[in-house]
Amino acid sequence: MVGLSRGKFRVVLLTPQAGLLDCRAGSVVLPGYDGYLGILRNHCPMLGTVSRGIMQVREIPGRADAFFVVEGGFVQVSENHVTVLAYEATTFEGQDEKSIEEMLYHARSVVAGHEYIRSQQEAIDYDKARLIVRMAEMADVKLAAEKE
Repeated sequence: MVGLSRGKFRVVLLTPQAGLLDCRAGSVVLPGYDGYLGILRNHCPMLGTVSRGIMQVREIPGRADAFFVVEGGFVQVSENHVTVLAYEATTFEGQDEKSIEEMLYHARSVVAGHEYIRSQQEAIDYDKARLIVRMAEMADVKLAAEKE
């Protein structure tokens, strides 16, 4: 029974705007309201809520791990199939280098100026910016100036 949790399963990430991911993966880590949830092959069936945080999809055959900043939603796990319905998701996936640099530069600027935040909306932007910076670190994304 030890080997049952190893292997791949289907992972789908959907938002109201688009389907962002449909692949086989070895593991998924999701932000829940009570902490992060890890899912491996043969996970018990469940339905849960997703909180704001970083979703990690690892061990994707033929490509790098995928990372997304998700803005809440729901997750369903059933028969080696994980479906995440997120209200919104931000990712570096499928974006050109210039767009990634602009997003990361903006996020780092917001994080650096946190002491000047005055309104609740700006506080929300700070939290999202902080998650984008963390996602870049996890995905090993660097600005052009840092690569040299």
